[in-house]
Amino acid sequence: MQIIDRCRDPYGPLSDTRRALLAQLLAAPDQCLWERARGLIIRAIPIVTLEVAVKSVSYNLKIHETPDPFTLYRALRFAVDQECGTTPATSGGICR
Repeated sequence: MQIIDRCRDPYGPLSDTRRALLAQLLAAPDQCLWERARGLIIRAIPIVTLEVAVKSVSYNLKIHETPDPFTLYRALRFAVDQECGTTPATSGGICR
């Protein structure tokens, strides 16, 4: 998935294992996958984890609730768009 390929950690592009974990989570989110993936760094500078990105786009998500695929996608999009320096007008934006 293109959005996953645009995610970066401090060492560069995500490893195949981490990309696969994000793809699984987007395809069929469950609590176990969410617990494994929530701490993944998806933006290097400034460092943003998946959980922080989800909280940035979903204010009403409960602490132990697994986000839905659309919220996860929005969170990834928010993180990579901000890192690339694109504006919402050129990248399609994000609905909050």
